[in-house]
Amino acid sequence: MLSPRLDWMLGCCSGSSCDSHGGQVELQVHLTSDRAGGARKHPLTRGDSFDITFTPRSFGDPSGHAAAGTSTSRTGPLTPRQQTLRSQLELPLLNTYPIPPNATADESEEERKKKLLILYQEFALDLHTGMYLTQLTSNRDYSDIHCQLMEDMVTLKLDQSNGRIIEFPLTNVSKVYRIVKNDDRWYTAGTSPPPNAHMNTEQIVVVEFMRRKLAFVFKELQVSQRFLICMELLIRRAQQKQALRSLTPTFPPQQTQGRQCPTPRQVHDAAMTGRPPPSAGK
Repeated sequence: MLSPRLDWMLGCCSGSSCDSHGGQVELQVHLTSDRAGGARKHPLTRGDSFDITFTPRSFGDPSGHAAAGTSTSRTGPLTPRQQTLRSQLELPLLNTYPIPPNATADESEEERKKKLLILYQEFALDLHTGMYLTQLTSNRDYSDIHCQLMEDMVTLKLDQSNGRIIEFPLTNVSKVYRIVKNDDRWYTAGTSPPPNAHMNTEQIVVVEFMRRKLAFVFKELQVSQRFLICMELLIRRAQQKQALRSLTPTFPPQQTQGRQCPTPRQVHDAAMTGRPPPSAGK
């Protein structure tokens, strides 16, 4: 014995209502997301909490507040792995450190350095998680690519969404610089574009390797400055670590307390006589 509701559903699916009229009738089903009663739609007021690649980027404000016009990208607690990576990220050794975009003129050098460290750590964690950026190709085309800093924190991985994933070691970077593009005209950083041309202005950060260049396009000046400063710090950190490894011997010398190893002849004679071999040179 079927329930009335299930019997009604089966009847609709079997087309019994159509047979009762003695002909075939086209059934149209309209789907809509509007609520009954004409409820008003509300626009999205915040980003998707599950989207970890398109989240807004903060500017490393130590008070926890983002810069004007932006919001912090670290809305939740860090994972244990992220905490470990953050604790390992220290500023590289530099004669002079860059000024972070959110620094003020009345701040001391120590306060600016603290802001720079927070900005650098947040950027490295964002890049380690992965982010989508706009790339300017050699054909002057724009393409969205996924960039991610690998686990060693010295290799940049680029996914161009065409089946190719390219790895770029940051140790091979020769220089990083910013240029300004406005209406197919190029300007060096610091040069003011023509008046009333801010709508078409693009900030381009170029990461130059030995045989290739990567050009990343940004609309906001502060975002491009953040990317440029933090990318330079990551590159300096990677290069300094490589230089330190090259100076460190693979097999450190053993502590022999001033004694040299016996020669093979001395070892043979000691084995024949049963006495310990003397030190070489004695």
